[in-house]
Amino acid sequence: MKKLFCLLLALSMTATVLTGCGAQNSGSEKDGNEREKVTVALWGTQLLENYTQYLCDTFPEVEFEFFLATNSTDFYRYRNDHDDLPDILTVRRFSLKDAVLIKDLLYDLCDTELASTFYGTYLDNYTYDDGTINWLPACADVDSIIINETLFKEHNIAIPTDYDSFITACEAFEELGIQGFCSDFGSDYTCMEVLQGFSISQLLSMEGREWRQQYESGATNQLSEEVWMPVFEKFFDMKEKTGLGEAETQMTNQDPKGLYTAGKLAMYRGTGTDVIAFPGREGDRSILLPYFGDTERDNWHLTYPSFHVAASKKAMEDPEREELLLRIMTAMLSQEGQSCIAYGKNMIPYNKDVTLELLPELDNIKPYIKQNKMYIRLASGEMFSISQNVVQRILTGELQTPEEAFNAFNALMAESKQSDDVAAHIDTAYSNQFTAEHGNLAASAVYNTVLAEADVDMVFGQSCYISSDVYAGDYTMKDLGYLINNDVGKPVVAHLTGGQLFELVSNTLTLKGNRGAVCNDSTLYVSSGFEMDVSRTDGGYALNALTVDGKELDPNANFSVLICSDYDWYVVDALKAVGCEDYEIDDVHFEAYVLKRLVDNGGQLEEPTDYITLR
Repeated sequence: MKKLFCLLLALSMTATVLTGCGAQNSGSEKDGNEREKVTVALWGTQLLENYTQYLCDTFPEVEFEFFLATNSTDFYRYRNDHDDLPDILTVRRFSLKDAVLIKDLLYDLCDTELASTFYGTYLDNYTYDDGTINWLPACADVDSIIINETLFKEHNIAIPTDYDSFITACEAFEELGIQGFCSDFGSDYTCMEVLQGFSISQLLSMEGREWRQQYESGATNQLSEEVWMPVFEKFFDMKEKTGLGEAETQMTNQDPKGLYTAGKLAMYRGTGTDVIAFPGREGDRSILLPYFGDTERDNWHLTYPSFHVAASKKAMEDPEREELLLRIMTAMLSQEGQSCIAYGKNMIPYNKDVTLELLPELDNIKPYIKQNKMYIRLASGEMFSISQNVVQRILTGELQTPEEAFNAFNALMAESKQSDDVAAHIDTAYSNQFTAEHGNLAASAVYNTVLAEADVDMVFGQSCYISSDVYAGDYTMKDLGYLINNDVGKPVVAHLTGGQLFELVSNTLTLKGNRGAVCNDSTLYVSSGFEMDVSRTDGGYALNALTVDGKELDPNANFSVLICSDYDWYVVDALKAVGCEDYEIDDVHFEAYVLKRLVDNGGQLEEPTDYITLR
């Protein structure tokens, strides 16, 4: 039956003509019929650029409700505990092990045409030992070793083809006073990826595949000595021969890139995006090489999907809704859908019927793509944190042998999970669903609390940054972390005139193709300290007026405005567009203001306000 649905879906999508989405309103009608509502949890702000608009355009008969989920599968366990699981789920940091607790809540995709479009090599990583497939990956970033080819040629050093020649190149550069290899080992993902990357062939051995399936299925919570001891031996060898040490544990994302751009570093761990964004000195050519194995045949690229997608089993109980959600998921993972993600032409697909264009700088990875030599990283939550702990202790010299590192890793894996102690109690529940009458009550309560705790006049942020309803009851610290999307950087405090604030809000409502873009009601912004009068238009929304306590905003008055959004991808350009140069990054993430109120002071969220009039 599922295959029949997907066959019908493919035929219907072929005939689909894309039309503009425009503004969407809760309870609005199309041809006299109420539109079907579908809730979609977005793993991060990247999907607000083009992807949400693409879904709106492709399915004008659907009223999408988007929100930014906390980037973990446990977030969905939390939502289900409150009988509030979204229809379609996405997550970036993913492993079957982390997802096993919600396995029975999710729809099994194993017999669908959608699952059959994926290469079996990759699908194995999403198949439980009982054959169930709940999650499928969108296109992937390629994570490997970036080398400055120009620098190599300049100093007549051979480009590495395997692990030994990689070490030889590092030693040759060190003699010239140029660091051969380093990376940002202050970041958990780098610790995990380098540890795995240089040992992919080991992890792909028969024993390695068997261990991973057992680990991902929850059958073991310990590393296999046969599989993992060689991994630590390789890392210790690399540490000693490349000179990695304590200094690298302090490096964050931009540090190796700065050295590389200055010509002081020949190689670092990076992605296809980094090859394009950080090409080295002016005129240099960078290329993305694989993680090096013992022989050239053992070289592999490490990959991680831009996100993974699943559907609620409960949402699929009705056959018509099942067909609709399968059509949406197929569109999400189609050629066009994945092209909306791979806007930089720097990603590869895992499914057979999708071809994504690559930039010339990434031509050299094409043979690996054809051979399916793209290993999907093992990325459970504990793999991030424990890899960071152990790798940093290796680099500082605290762990001095592979045996000590192996034992330390297993000891941390065996430790108990985060405390379930109650950290706060919230008395009043608020819905995270937008209504034309009151806006988003949960988001308004959160942003009003931020305003009350921060030393500013106003707060402005997108409503979908609030990740769930505010539920009444007890909260652990982990639960409180699920109230607000935690992947956004620190907010900005901007000093604006009333006129500049009006222009900022007006520009934001019409923003397209960028993070922070508004595509429907669920992605509108929330204001605290002022109110917005907004009209729907054929293409979206238009700002009519701003008021403070019902009185028109003085365009010449000065205000401090805390903006809760993506600094690099929205805030800087948005402020520049209105002529504002007087701003600074706040020293805390905006969720910290909420935690201060609820945990430190034992208080309650501020009451929501009617911050928007939507005409």
